[in-house]
Amino acid sequence: MDVQTVRVEGYHEVLALHRMLMECKSDDLGSVYAGSPFIAAIQHRLADALEAADPGQGWHDWRNADGHPHRVQAVRAHLTGAGRWWHDANGEQRAAYVRDILAPLRPSPELLAELTTISSDRRLGD
Repeated sequence: MDVQTVRVEGYHEVLALHRMLMECKSDDLGSVYAGSPFIAAIQHRLADALEAADPGQGWHDWRNADGHPHRVQAVRAHLTGAGRWWHDANGEQRAAYVRDILAPLRPSPELLAELTTISSDRRLGD
């Protein structure tokens, strides 16, 4: 199936789409979209475009997940209650999921290591 390219034109359209995705993701970290690698890829491309259009350290620094303690805490809480799938995931799967759910933010190696070792408190039957 061929899909034509979709253009998002101009800084303000890219910024609006970026903000909407960030808000939607943070509203429900348990949704199938929050941890989607496809949505994460789109978010990274949008943030890359914003960073390229507005050179300097602003966007680069903003993408550091350690600078967003509320978002990181929400991810911690989400992972604590994630249940069996999180318990059964291997280290690589956990790291990929954490990167995707934080996208377009980038976790430091230390933060990634911490988040991937979180245990789920939810009953394993869930």
